[in-house]
Amino acid sequence: STITIKDNNGDTIGTGTTDESGNYTVTLPGSVGPNTPLNVTATDSSGNVSDPTSAITPADPDTTAPDAPVVGSVTGNSTNGYTVTGTAEPNSTITIKDNNGDTVGTGTTDGSGNYTVTLPGSVGPNAPLTITATDGSGNVSDPTSATTPADPVSPVLVAPTGNLTATTSKKGAADATVSLPATLKDSEGKTVPVTHVITNSAGMVVPNGKLSAGTYTVTYSAEGYANVTQTLVVNDPSSNTDTTAPSAPTVDSVTGDSGSGYTVNGKGEPGSTITVKNPATGEVLGTAVAGVDGSYTIKLPLGINPGTQLSVTATDASGNTSEPTLFTTPPTTMNGGMINGNMSTNIGGKHFSTADLPATGEANAGWLSMVGTVLLSLFGAMFFWRKKNKEDKH
Repeated sequence: STITIKDNNGDTIGTGTTDESGNYTVTLPGSVGPNTPLNVTATDSSGNVSDPTSAITPADPDTTAPDAPVVGSVTGNSTNGYTVTGTAEPNSTITIKDNNGDTVGTGTTDGSGNYTVTLPGSVGPNAPLTITATDGSGNVSDPTSATTPADPVSPVLVAPTGNLTATTSKKGAADATVSLPATLKDSEGKTVPVTHVITNSAGMVVPNGKLSAGTYTVTYSAEGYANVTQTLVVNDPSSNTDTTAPSAPTVDSVTGDSGSGYTVNGKGEPGSTITVKNPATGEVLGTAVAGVDGSYTIKLPLGINPGTQLSVTATDASGNTSEPTLFTTPPTTMNGGMINGNMSTNIGGKHFSTADLPATGEANAGWLSMVGTVLLSLFGAMFFWRKKNKEDKH
C-alpha cells in the first residue's frame, strides 16, 4: 500500500510504500517543525484509502543547561555528617562531589526547586565541595562551590601567666602560703569558677599553708573544661644572698607641730622602705619608699607631742633593716616657729638628730638653747632695770 502523510492543513508532506511485511519508512522535511500534528493513511492498489492515524512530530531536544545551583547552607560536623540545602532548576538532579571529584551525595529538587542532600561525616571539616544540577535532558549546570564547616571547638581555660611565688617564714620551714585565684577566664572570655590542687615534684598533693621551699605545680579545674596548670616557686629565706643591711637613714628636717602633724624629710638607701616608729611603744607612725636619689618624706599622724623621741629605719628589698636613727620632734620656739633638724650623728652605735634654727641655720642644742635665750633675756632686763634705777637716784 501507499503511505500518505499530511500535516494539519491537509497538505501532503511525505509518501512511501509498505514492503511485503507491511513496514514503511517515510522521511519528512525539517520544515514540518516540532510538535506538528500529522495524519497518516494507507491506499491499496485498488485506490481504497484507509482511515487516518494521528501522530505528532517530536519536540526539539533540550540543550540548555540549568543555572548553577544556589547553596543555602552547609551544616553538621565530622561526627554526625553534613547537610547541604539550597535551590536549583525544579526536578533536576543535584550532584555533590569532593575535592577529588568523587561523588559524596546526590538528591533531587522538588517542583519549587528546593533540595536537601546529606553527606557522610567522612567528608570531614573544611572540605571543598562542588554542587551541580542536571536536567531531564542530561544538561549539567556550572558547579557551585561550598565548604563543609569546621568542627566546633570547645572553650578552654586560660592558665594564669607567670609563675606564682611564696617564701617560707624562716629557714627550713614548711609553712608558706600562696594566694590562688578563685576564677579564670576561658578562651571565649567567660569567667569560670575554678578549684585548685598543689602537687610537688613527686606528684603528691601538698596543702596550701604547708609549703616548704621548692617548685610545685598548681592545677586548676572547672566542670566541662580541661585542666590547666601554673608553676609555683617557694623560696627559703636562707637563699637570699643579700644579707647586708642598709646604712641608717638621715633625718634632714622635721617640720610642723602636734596640731597639724610633723613632716620628716631625709635620705636613705634608694628604693628602701623608710619606717618611722615610736621606739617606746614600737608603733609605726609612717612609711615611705626612698626615691632614686634616696630622698624620702613622711607625714606623721596628728597628736605627737613636741620633744618626742622617734626612730627611723631603712629596709631593703631583701628584708635587711638598718640601725635606727633617733630624732626628736622639735619644741615650739618663743615666736611660735618650729626648730628643724638637719644633721645626724652616731653616738655609741645609735644615730641621733640635732636641730638648727630655721632663720640662721646655725646648730643649737634644742631646749638648752631655749633656756639660754631666756636667761640672756633675764640678765638683759636686770641690767636695764639697775641702770635706770641709778639714773633715777641721780
